[in-house]
Amino acid sequence: MEKQIKITSQGTKSGSYSSEEKTIILTILVALVIIGALLVNLVFFTPVETEQFSVIYYLDSEKQAANYPKTVVLGENSTFSLWVGVENQKGTTMTYSVQVKVDDRKSPVDYSPAEPIESFERTLADGEIWEFPVTINIDQLGSNRVIFELWFFNGTKNDPDYTGNWVSISIEAIQA
Repeated sequence: MEKQIKITSQGTKSGSYSSEEKTIILTILVALVIIGALLVNLVFFTPVETEQFSVIYYLDSEKQAANYPKTVVLGENSTFSLWVGVENQKGTTMTYSVQVKVDDRKSPVDYSPAEPIESFERTLADGEIWEFPVTINIDQLGSNRVIFELWFFNGTKNDPDYTGNWVSISIEAIQA
């Protein structure tokens, strides 16, 4: 009788995994699925936070940002017109007020202690722009500053609040 000897390689494993290895692989796969789901939720379902702000600006009489008056002659052409614009990007409807003030350029601007010579008010929906003409008469010789301050109605206080937004233009008034 002949004996047959079977030689097996020690230290090599067959193609199947042990139960411990299967548990580790399954745990990693579940973690990857959870992380993937969280990333998809973050990217596609989290609303993008946009910056909320209000804007005030002025344009010349032709609604251009170009030919602003610099000098007026008292008694002859001391009146000029500008367009003032307000833009609401606050994410909600806002009631705005624009206060027009004229001073001698010596007082602070933000916000000016000068009394308003005129005030305009309007309620704007989110994203709405309001442009309106303003006619200004300078009657004081020397350096003048026209200030447009943006205020909003604060429903909590039932009072206007300053937005911190303003624009100004310097006008030199000379004698004829």
